[in-house]
Amino acid sequence: MANSDSPRGFQPRRHAYGGQIRANSYPLASAYGSDIFTGDAVVLTSGKLAVATAASTGILGVFAGCQYTASDGSVVFSPYWAASTVTSGSGDAVALVYDDPGIIYRVQTDSGVAFVLATHNLTLADLIATHAGSTVTGQSGMEVRVGTDGDEQFLVLQLIDEPGNAVGTNAKVEVKMKDSRLSSTYSA
Repeated sequence: MANSDSPRGFQPRRHAYGGQIRANSYPLASAYGSDIFTGDAVVLTSGKLAVATAASTGILGVFAGCQYTASDGSVVFSPYWAASTVTSGSGDAVALVYDDPGIIYRVQTDSGVAFVLATHNLTLADLIATHAGSTVTGQSGMEVRVGTDGDEQFLVLQLIDEPGNAVGTNAKVEVKMKDSRLSSTYSA
């Protein structure tokens, strides 16, 4: 049976060192021009949060939602940032980010390369953002591509043992950020 093609971005699964998984706050500029969904990998650009791309280095973490005061004065809590949202007084929104380098995430592999245990366990993978996130659920559509020699932002740890998941395309795997912006070994 083939794996379902159902990307949901990066979902915190466990902590490598037994720590607690929690999100921290970062500024997100009013009118930032790209959607950011829960589960999207993010970076800092000029001190503000931005969605990561396949070429991004120094991944900060994974977006977990945001809060801001809308132009009508209402306080909004949202699982995603809608592109070009203007906040009251053009103040920064507060973005929540899973930024701990020890967090291990669940993510789907892209259909471009079939996941093979002997080939892809403990190898590097690239961020892929070919599926759009959902404005209904706020959930990301990001994936990783194994077996590539690109920017290699994530380390693939293992195939997740769960019903309906197997080696092949669209496999669900555990990954860890390779060059976390908060890692003591990160260099810009």
